[in-house]
Amino acid sequence: MATLISSGSKTKAVIRKQGFPTKCKTFTKRSDALVWAKKTESEMERGLYIDNTKAKFVTLETLLDQYYQYCQSKQLKALKFIRAHSRIIKRHLGQLKLVEVNSYQLACYRDKRLETVSAATVKIELGIVTRTIKLAVNEWGYRLNETPSIEFPKVNNARHRRLVRDEMSIILNAISNKEVRVLIELAIETAMRRGELLNIKHEHIDWIKRTLMIPDTKTNVARTIPLTNRALELLEPLSPRANNRLFSLKPDSVSQAFSRGCATGGITDLRFHDLRHEGTTRFFEMGLNVMEVATITGHKDLKMLNRYTHLKAENIALKLA
Repeated sequence: MATLISSGSKTKAVIRKQGFPTKCKTFTKRSDALVWAKKTESEMERGLYIDNTKAKFVTLETLLDQYYQYCQSKQLKALKFIRAHSRIIKRHLGQLKLVEVNSYQLACYRDKRLETVSAATVKIELGIVTRTIKLAVNEWGYRLNETPSIEFPKVNNARHRRLVRDEMSIILNAISNKEVRVLIELAIETAMRRGELLNIKHEHIDWIKRTLMIPDTKTNVARTIPLTNRALELLEPLSPRANNRLFSLKPDSVSQAFSRGCATGGITDLRFHDLRHEGTTRFFEMGLNVMEVATITGHKDLKMLNRYTHLKAENIALKLA
């Protein structure tokens, strides 16, 4: 039985049970102390007791820092991204203890953030919080009576923008940097991501097999892709630069140069990443099947691949004639 200790108008319940840490709690009513003690002892005997003492003293801010260190150890590519969003989460929820981060708190955070940012941004931030809590419970030794759950906002940010008419030549004519022009064409010919393009090295190219190895990818799974005639023509005259890479530009510099080229040419609502979308769609229009295109683009989720696939109705009509 628990020990009840009276102190003035309050009662302190103390539970000492073999195999469990000593538990203490103070109540204003002796009857409440007795109810709590009986309930806690019953849970201990039935194997249902969860000691969340540790979770009462650690803040979400501390856990988010630990999560960032965990991501660093895994060498995740989105570290800069995770750090930026974590700073925002800390401003709103960082002071809460882990036991205080419940479904209601997360729902309030979601609804408040949706007033100023997109659903995609809120979904990312909630994902960081829920992954942090999951790691804290599953691997870092924290215990919760109930893990918070939250409905993520629905995101519909699929883009359908494709190059039309002479937009490609307009952009290329508006850009003086030769490297950027080559990267633009390669993005369409290979459907590679910006970072993958900038990491191409001469030794990655097999000129005989007409393939390119991509060792460092967003999904951390290397892949080898076939090269079109035009892609080979673009790559052939390039010489290795720093770190043996064929391109010396930084990712942001490429996107900024592309945006300036679009602005100069009067082209709106077109991003550099849309070129990967364009290249992927063209592969389908060439007659490649879903698995063949997935091998080139590196998509693991075929639903995600479908977002990049917007076949032109007039081209499909030719097959039906």
